[in-house]
Amino acid sequence: MKLRRSAALLLAVFFLPCLAQSPVVLSVSERAGVDRANEYVTFGIPVPRQYALLNTNGLCLENGQGQVVPAQFEILARWGAAPGTTSAPAKWILVTYLDSVAANASASRVLRFSGGSPSPSVSIQIDSSQSGKLTVNTGAARFELNTTGAFNLFNQVVVNSRSLLQPLSATESIHYEPAGTLGVVSGSSLDYTPRTTRVTIERAGPLWAVVKVEGSILDGSARAVLDFTARLHFFAGQASARVDFTVENNHPVVTGEWEQPLNVHEQGAAHSVYIGALQLTLRLQQATGDIRVFTEQKTDVTNLAGAVRLYQDSSGTSAWRNYVGNVGWEPQSAAPRLQSYCSQNGYQVTGAGSEIKGRQALGWMTLSRAGAEPRGITAAVPGFWQNFPKALQASNDGRLTVDLFPNGETFRHNFRVGEEKTHTIYFSFHAAGPTATGAEQMVKAWNRPLFAVAAPPWYVDSGALGEVAELDQRRWPLYERYVRVAFEPNPDFNPSVDDPSFGNGTLLEAIQRFNFYGWQDYGDVPLDYEAFGENQAGQMNLKYWYLYGMLVQFCRSGDPQWLDVAKPSAWHLADIDYLHVPDEGIKHWSHGAYFGHSQHDEPGNLNPNRNFNSPAVDLFFGVPDLLLAYYLTGETRFRDTVAEGLAAMLNLSTSFSDYTQPIIQRERANIIFAMIEGYKATGESKWLEHLRHVVGATASLTNKSWVSNPAGWAASHPGDFQSIFMLNQTSWTMGRYLDFCSEYGLPDDLHVAEALEAFSNFLITYAMTEYQPDRASHLHDYFFDKSDPSYQDVNNWALTAADALTYTYKYSGKTRYLDAARKFYQTGVIDPVWADDPPVFMSTKDLVNSLNWGLVFMNRSVSIRVTPRVRRPGPGEPPR
Repeated sequence: MKLRRSAALLLAVFFLPCLAQSPVVLSVSERAGVDRANEYVTFGIPVPRQYALLNTNGLCLENGQGQVVPAQFEILARWGAAPGTTSAPAKWILVTYLDSVAANASASRVLRFSGGSPSPSVSIQIDSSQSGKLTVNTGAARFELNTTGAFNLFNQVVVNSRSLLQPLSATESIHYEPAGTLGVVSGSSLDYTPRTTRVTIERAGPLWAVVKVEGSILDGSARAVLDFTARLHFFAGQASARVDFTVENNHPVVTGEWEQPLNVHEQGAAHSVYIGALQLTLRLQQATGDIRVFTEQKTDVTNLAGAVRLYQDSSGTSAWRNYVGNVGWEPQSAAPRLQSYCSQNGYQVTGAGSEIKGRQALGWMTLSRAGAEPRGITAAVPGFWQNFPKALQASNDGRLTVDLFPNGETFRHNFRVGEEKTHTIYFSFHAAGPTATGAEQMVKAWNRPLFAVAAPPWYVDSGALGEVAELDQRRWPLYERYVRVAFEPNPDFNPSVDDPSFGNGTLLEAIQRFNFYGWQDYGDVPLDYEAFGENQAGQMNLKYWYLYGMLVQFCRSGDPQWLDVAKPSAWHLADIDYLHVPDEGIKHWSHGAYFGHSQHDEPGNLNPNRNFNSPAVDLFFGVPDLLLAYYLTGETRFRDTVAEGLAAMLNLSTSFSDYTQPIIQRERANIIFAMIEGYKATGESKWLEHLRHVVGATASLTNKSWVSNPAGWAASHPGDFQSIFMLNQTSWTMGRYLDFCSEYGLPDDLHVAEALEAFSNFLITYAMTEYQPDRASHLHDYFFDKSDPSYQDVNNWALTAADALTYTYKYSGKTRYLDAARKFYQTGVIDPVWADDPPVFMSTKDLVNSLNWGLVFMNRSVSIRVTPRVRRPGPGEPPR
C-alpha cells in the first residue's frame, strides 16, 4: 500500500533540526549487597527525536570521575522509520559497558551525545573460520563451540592456557529422560527427525556478544523428542557465560471438526512430551587432584565419594501446599497442576553428610579439582526456587549438572504442542581455587544484575512512550499511591474508616498467597477475582497489557521495583502464553497465537495458561508489552515472540474477523495497538496495510448510525448493544493511531479524528452518568432498544473512558471532552473497584486497569486541579 506524503512531511520526519543534546544522567544502584567489579551492564534508553541521532558514532559514557569508559551502543528503534533506516533518528538505543559499584551503593554515570567512545582494552574476538567450530575469545577465556549436530554447550573452555573441560557427547551434555513410562504422547504425523543445527551470531560487539544455537533434544533412540534454542552470552574480560536455554515442543497441532485444535490445551494431550529430567552437564577435564564442592548454607565437601545434589521441591513459602491434595471450595485434586505434586517445603542438599534443608535456595554449585593445575566451574540458575522444581548436582567423576525439570516421575512435567520455556544459567570457569564466599557473592550478583536508570523526566519527555505523564505525587496523589499497591500497601487506607476485612496488601503478596511459582506459573499473576478456593486460582496470562503497564510505570517513576516484577513476567509472556510457531512456519491457524484468559472461572489445573476457548483474536495481548521489554533490555527472545504474535494476529484476523460489522468489539483495540507497534519495530508494510484496514473500517461511520441515533438503529436491530469499555479501549487505540500518523508524517485520510468525536459524543450523550458530583460512570453495555438496563461501571474502567475522551480533546481541541474525561478520571482514582471502596489492592484485574489507563488524561491535563479523595475522618483525625 502506497501512502502519499508531502515533501514537507518527509522533511519533518527525516531532517529535524538538531537541538542542543543535553547529556543523560544515569543512576546505577547495587541492591544485592555485594561489591561489583567490572560487571557488565546493559540497558535501553530512549532518545528524543529532536536530537537527530542518526548513528552511535558520537555516543560516549562517563563514569563518576568524568572519565569516558568503553561502551557498546546499538540502535533498537528509530523515529518514524524502521530500525534499519539510517537516515531516521534513533528512538531507543541499547548501551552495554562494564561497571564497578560498592555493595548497597549508588553511582552516577553520564551518557553524552558527542565525543565518541574509546576502544576497550580487551575486546571479544569471534572466529568462525573453521568448519564445525566457533571460538569466542573474551580475553579472560576462550570458549570453543561445536556448531554441528554434536553441539554440547561448551566443547572446551580455556583459561590461563589451561583446558578445563572433558568434552561430552550431545546427549550427555543435553540429556533427556522420560517420566518413567511417559514420553511423547502418541498421535498422528509425529516426526522425530532432528532439526539441522543452526548457529547465528546475534550480537558481535566488543563488550557483549551473543551466539544463538538452534538444535534438537534427542532421546535414547536418537529421536528428536523436543527442540531447543540456546543463546550464549559472552562478556569482554570475563571467564563467565550466560546461557538462555529454551525448550520447545514443535510437534504438530492435531485438528478436528471445523479445524479446531484438539491437542493444545490439556496437559497430556496428543503430541505433548513428558519430561522426567532435562539435564545440562559439563565435565571437568580428568586430572589428578581431589574434587571439591561448594553450595548452599556454606556446604563444603572434599574428597567427594558420590554426588552432592541440591534439590528445590517447592516454593518454600508459607503457601507451598496450596494445591496439594484435595483443594477448592468443591474439594478435588488439582493434578496435573505442577504445584499439586510438591512434597516438601523448600530445598534439601544431599550427599554432603547430614542432610541440609532450607526454604528458598539461591541456586548455585561450584565443582573444582585441586592439584598442580586447578580448574573449576560454578553454575547458577537465577530464579531457582521461583521456578521449582530445580536441581544441581556435582559428581565425583567431575560432572556438574543443571536439571531443569527434575523428579519428573512425580511432577509429570508436560510440554504441550507449541509450549516453550526458557531458563537462564550462568557458568563461571576458573583455573584457580575458588572460595565458597566468592562464588556465592558472584551468584547473588547474577540474580540481581546492575541496571542503569535515567530520571523519569527523561523517559517521559523523550516522547518515546507517547502520552504518558511523569510520576507526580502532588498533582495525582490518589493515582500514584494506588498503582504502587503492586509492591507496597496504600497509605491512604484508614482502618477506622475503611473496611479492614479487605486488608491492605499488594500484588506481590497475592502472588505469594496464591503460590504462583513453579516453572509454569512464575511471572504470571493469579486470577484472584475468580478464585476456585481460598488462595487458589487459575492464571490471568498477563491480560490487558499487564507487562506493558508495569514497564510504563517503571519509566515514569524510575523505581526498580517495577522491573523486579516485570522481568519475570516478560519471560513468562514470551515463553508460556503463546502457542509458538514451528520451524516450517504457521501450519495451523492457532500457531503463534496468544492464550488470553477468557473462559471465566477456569481453575487452570488441567490446562494451565491455556483456556479451553482460546486462542482468539478477541483477547490477543503481549506484542506491545514484549516490544517495550525488548527496548529496555535488548533481549532478542522478546522480539522473536513478537514476530510470531504479529503473524498470528494477521492470520487470525484475516481468517475470522469482519471489521465491517458496525458494533465495535475489543479485538479491534488489540489489533490496532499491536500493528502500530509491530510496524514501528520492523517497517514491514503488511502490518501497516492491515492496520489501515482495521482502522479504516472502524472509523467509517457509514454503517454506524447508532452513534447519533441509537433509537433509530434499535428499530431495525432489536437486541443490539455496544459494550462501552470495548468502545473506549478501541477509541484509546485510535488515538494512538493518530499519534502514529503524526510521528510518520501521515495524513488522517481515514477520518479517525472525526470518528473519535462521534464515539465520544455517543459516550457522553447516551452512556455517561454523573453518579456523584464531579464523578462519572458509564453503562457496562448500552442496549439500543433499552431492553436491558445493564449496570453502571463504577470502577477504574472509567480511566479508559478518560483517556479515550482526552484523545478526542487532543485531536479536536474541544474542551467538553476534557471536562468529561476529568469526571471519569475522578471515578477511576476515587472508586477504582466500586463506590466508596477502600483504597487497597483488591485483585489483579483492578490493578492492571490503573497501570495502563489514566495516563493520557494526566499528561494532557497538567493545568487541571483534580478533586482529592473525600473520606470520613477516623476517630481523633482532623477533617481532611
